[in-house]
Amino acid sequence: MIGDLDIVKAGLIERIEDVCAKLLPNGKVEAGQWVSFNPVTGDYRAGRLPTLKIRLRGGVVGAWKDWRSGDAGDVLKLVSYLLGTDTKGALVWGRDFLGLRTMTRADRENMRQVAAVKRVDRERQDARLREQKLLNADRLFNAKPSESDIGPCQIPFGVFKLAEGSTAEQHARAYFRERNCALNDIETFTAYSTRVAPAVEWWKGAVWKRDGSGRQYKAERGALYPAILSAMRNRMGIVTCTHFTFLDPTRPAKAPVEPAKLMYGEALGSVIEIATGPSEKPFWMTEEPHPLILAEGRETAQSFAAAGVPARVWAAGSLAGVGKAPIDLACVSWVLFARDNNTGNAQAQKQFEQALAGLESHGKRVVVEASHVGDDFNDLAQGEE
Repeated sequence: MIGDLDIVKAGLIERIEDVCAKLLPNGKVEAGQWVSFNPVTGDYRAGRLPTLKIRLRGGVVGAWKDWRSGDAGDVLKLVSYLLGTDTKGALVWGRDFLGLRTMTRADRENMRQVAAVKRVDRERQDARLREQKLLNADRLFNAKPSESDIGPCQIPFGVFKLAEGSTAEQHARAYFRERNCALNDIETFTAYSTRVAPAVEWWKGAVWKRDGSGRQYKAERGALYPAILSAMRNRMGIVTCTHFTFLDPTRPAKAPVEPAKLMYGEALGSVIEIATGPSEKPFWMTEEPHPLILAEGRETAQSFAAAGVPARVWAAGSLAGVGKAPIDLACVSWVLFARDNNTGNAQAQKQFEQALAGLESHGKRVVVEASHVGDDFNDLAQGEE
């Protein structure tokens, strides 16, 4: 069956969820991806999250990456990687999986044509889903009580702005005070970046099942926790992603779940603006140049803002987000990259190097600083060892 690579690859993409269920039976669907521990590296540990993720819809279907090991590729490489074979072996497995060996030449040609039509349909559907996801990211940040279910989760009582005096706001303020980056120290800068909610579903805890037709449905909701919502905005100020910090219902601490921070939407290329610097204008509304302090996490960034540093301050949500931050804007004169330590973490070091390369590609001065105490500058602010 020489020359059928395109048919095999298209067929595996078309049945990507079945492929994942066959090769990674202990994984599950999360946000359009099949998420699993990696049986090749044997990375399962109690309390550790799975980081092998395969795209099921949206973007390049079948593309995958293990965010712990750095291994990545397309659907054929996924098969060869998991089976410990080469491309030829992956094609043999793929033909058997798709039943190509029993097909006539005409059947295979028809399959090729059908795959081309389905690819166009999938691209159109992906565009619609992306549009809906971006809309839901903005709706989550501005949720009303009447919109109890948005995107991945339930927000039964909606969200509240700061200075409205809600109990959720008091709880969030207590949390930030405990982290030594109090909101009241940067009050004027957070109004358009921060919301609070008395209850948000921690959607990672939801239980999903399949009906008779194979379609997934949410059989049980995740637990509800108070949450701080942060708007991640792109270079034009549009909310493309909402970042959630889930809080313990009774103490000024993170919720007893892992991870206690989640993002929904498109985060790469967008940032949480914590402080505007001397311009006192959001980054998408001014070209007045000032230094930028850029951090991975919100609390690290907020520690600088609370200390009154005269600079614009952003949080990117992740190391990958740092590398994609829009520092080429005229309002950024140079950048202090306040990195996390991640001592001894080889993968995090690799991601740091990629993030730094992304920043330096814009030709602006980039200075890297790491806290000499704890994991990040928020640990330093708290006096943690």
